[in-house]
Amino acid sequence: MRKIKPAHILTILTLFSSALFSIITPMSQELSTALNFGENQVAFINSMFLIVGAIFSLVWAILGDKFPRKNLLIIATTEWAIFTFFTIFSSNFLSLLILQLITAIGFGATLPLIFSLTIDLAEPQNRGKQFGSLSAVYVLGNGLGQILSGFLIDYYSWQVPILIISISGFFCIGLLFLFNEPLRGSGDEIYKVNDENAQGFGYKIKMIDFKSIWKVKTTVWILILNLAMFISIGAISSFFISMLKNDYNVSSTLATGFLILVFGSQVPSGPIIGGIGDRKFEDDKNGRMKVVFVCLLTGSICYIIAFSLFFVLNGFITVIIFLIFSLVGAFLFGGIDPLTQATLGEINPPQIRSTIYSFNYLTYTLGRSISLLILSQFFLLFNNFYSPGYFILAIMALMSTLILYPILKTLPLDLDKIQSKQI
Repeated sequence: MRKIKPAHILTILTLFSSALFSIITPMSQELSTALNFGENQVAFINSMFLIVGAIFSLVWAILGDKFPRKNLLIIATTEWAIFTFFTIFSSNFLSLLILQLITAIGFGATLPLIFSLTIDLAEPQNRGKQFGSLSAVYVLGNGLGQILSGFLIDYYSWQVPILIISISGFFCIGLLFLFNEPLRGSGDEIYKVNDENAQGFGYKIKMIDFKSIWKVKTTVWILILNLAMFISIGAISSFFISMLKNDYNVSSTLATGFLILVFGSQVPSGPIIGGIGDRKFEDDKNGRMKVVFVCLLTGSICYIIAFSLFFVLNGFITVIIFLIFSLVGAFLFGGIDPLTQATLGEINPPQIRSTIYSFNYLTYTLGRSISLLILSQFFLLFNNFYSPGYFILAIMALMSTLILYPILKTLPLDLDKIQSKQI
């Protein structure tokens, strides 16, 4: 029997963990009817889930520096699998909210500990590819949660998709017992790090790194850019199925198919657009961020056109035009994150990269949470329609392109500093 590789175990765990936070949003109509609360409150639950997960990610990251990460992942996965199972017994809004927030505690361990283990498993020259693969799997997992609930809700009760994710969690626990944890810093032997204080590049926040972070102006601007972008677009994929069902009277099954079509484009867009940015970077220090500017500008315009169709006319032709523009927009947005991640790696020294990526993760998680809260309020404001709120969010995404101006100014200077070891 062929032994399963440690990296594959982490990939499977990433897939099902990311499906966890997206499982309830496509069933917002059904949940609100079954448990007797407003549909917009599902967005609130999902937002609070992400915030709690982000907060506890710091706790798990700190624990991961002191205790075996494999054991912590087993504990955390067991916690979210059990409380996901208990979620099927929710009888009202409050019980659903409480159980989801408790589930989020274990969910928060996933990325910090998986990233930390991945750093030790992968050789330095292959880390970009490895993290790119994890990013793609995370997107696929998000889609998996929506696909499960989107397809099954037409035939089964809302408890069934949640039960499937819970069972998947227990399956992951079994795989984790087979996982061989690498030694800390083992992946950095190629650097021949002899400093007794160098413990490898873990995924954690180090207080000593704070001063170094704020020295790099481009880092601060990229964090601001990611916050602005995810406030603008963070909720768009989460409630895409619910929007089609609610605003366009599309069946749940067909809406799920449209979700796969539109946001499935983000899986290949990362490597494709990332490769374009890498080639541009060879000749131009601003090459990657110029590609980001084109993607953000054009993608925002496509989203604005797509969501503005709601105000013009309705019908099947409108849905087709909507899908074309939203697909192009989603494809372009899918290429932004790999380029900003690569840029953060280029402008910061190795010893603080883990801290930078921790902040980056917290930034876009906070942005996504705020986006969900904004969308829920727009849903009420516009008489229980999603599209007007999405239209405003798309305009906000377009406005965030202004943040790229200072980035293009400071990036060449910061690259020169890192190359001359002034940072």
